[in-house]
Amino acid sequence: MAQVRKPSPGTRWLGVATASMSALATGAVWCVIALRTGREMPWFAFVSALVIAWALRANGFSGSRPGALLAALLTALACVYAQVLLGIGDVAQALGFSLRDTLLRIGADFALAIVRGRIAPWATATWLVAMAVAAWLVWRQPPRT
Repeated sequence: MAQVRKPSPGTRWLGVATASMSALATGAVWCVIALRTGREMPWFAFVSALVIAWALRANGFSGSRPGALLAALLTALACVYAQVLLGIGDVAQALGFSLRDTLLRIGADFALAIVRGRIAPWATATWLVAMAVAAWLVWRQPPRT
């Protein structure tokens, strides 16, 4: 039976960076698809959760509580980031500006106010379930070989 080696600290930091970038990337993809289709798509939080959990498990976080907590937090980051981009995208479409110009014109306070107004209770519940799924996927023990 092969022994499971503990990953090095460098591998873990690479895993955190990979999972963080995956959270931001899935949030951006979520935003682009939602803006193109005109649908909210709260179910995309589960796609983000799967990608984040895979990145963390692949980098040595499987079976750990810190990894599960990190998976839940990064899934929340993906959800919030997507909503910020969607809120700015809605204003940008209404004003006819680019996303960058709109963010610079409206500021962070107004962007967060738009996000608070966009979030529905059903979407919040979906995100919480996705966060729990991501945490569970990372927390469960790796398969024995």
